[in-house]
Amino acid sequence: MGIILGIIIGLVILLAHLIFASFMNQVAIQKGYKNSHAFVLVFFFGVLGCLYVVALPDQKSTQQREDILTVLLSMSQGDEK
Repeated sequence: MGIILGIIIGLVILLAHLIFASFMNQVAIQKGYKNSHAFVLVFFFGVLGCLYVVALPDQKSTQQREDILTVLLSMSQGDEK
């Protein structure tokens, strides 16, 4: 009876790790990391992997800010000519 209970608990923990790792991988993808290793990190390292994903900078917003800056600089250079 104890062995079966241990197996069931182990499977539930494994399933929870899989679900949570999948969720955090989607977060990394939304931040602009298409080929990230977030799934593996969260699956094996748990909370530390989650902290890694949360700490990743948002590449999409960074790219948008750079695009806006480029347009503004080109507009200001056009005004000077």
